Amino acid sequence: MATNAKNAKTSKSYVDLTIMLVSHDAFRRDIRRLEKAAAGRAQSGPLDRKRVETGWEIFKTQLHIHHEGEDRDLWPRMAKGLAHRPDTLATLAELEAEHQRIDPLIARVDAAFADPGADSAALEQAVGEFGDCLVSHLEHEEQEGLPYVQEALSEKEWKAFTADQRESLGLTGAADFFPWLLDEATPENVRRINSFMPMPMRMALKTLWLPAYQARDSWTG
Repeated sequence: MATNAKNAKTSKSYVDLTIMLVSHDAFRRDIRRLEKAAAGRAQSGPLDRKRVETGWEIFKTQLHIHHEGEDRDLWPRMAKGLAHRPDTLATLAELEAEHQRIDPLIARVDAAFADPGADSAALEQAVGEFGDCLVSHLEHEEQEGLPYVQEALSEKEWKAFTADQRESLGLTGAADFFPWLLDEATPENVRRINSFMPMPMRMALKTLWLPAYQARDSWTG
């Protein structure tokens, strides 16, 4: 079920998790696309397979960036602020360990795609195990990790984290990230994401980034 990012911020909160939660929605969207593609692989032609491979590569890239940012920055910052809560520290450790369990499942999907002799059942199984693991992880994070961000981080620390993420992404990364993020997003989430972006970036998104993303012809074209 898609997360309602509208609940990510309250009037007294300086933490806005909109981008993270909409990213989770985008991962779920791509899992559905991947599952559909795996189920129909036997009937797909070369162009369809190329589109799926393109979508899968974009998906993997965004998932790696997302998890790397959490492991490198968010979880360590939260661990410092939650040193007095061993139960929540254990949850953070679980979330990081789940990232490590996801990586081999991605490799299995890669191997199934790369093997021309693999039957549809093998690909569907690999995709199903990966999807189940990632969806479970996203739910775990949303229910037991993200609700503690504001308790763990001061406003200054939260701003430092978001600034670090923007710097790590850079302009080139933003050109790839935002069109992917907003693909099939609800109008409300599009509005909220646009509210974070300065006008020059919104214009770049509309005139350059979205057309370039669409030209990559991913998933179903």
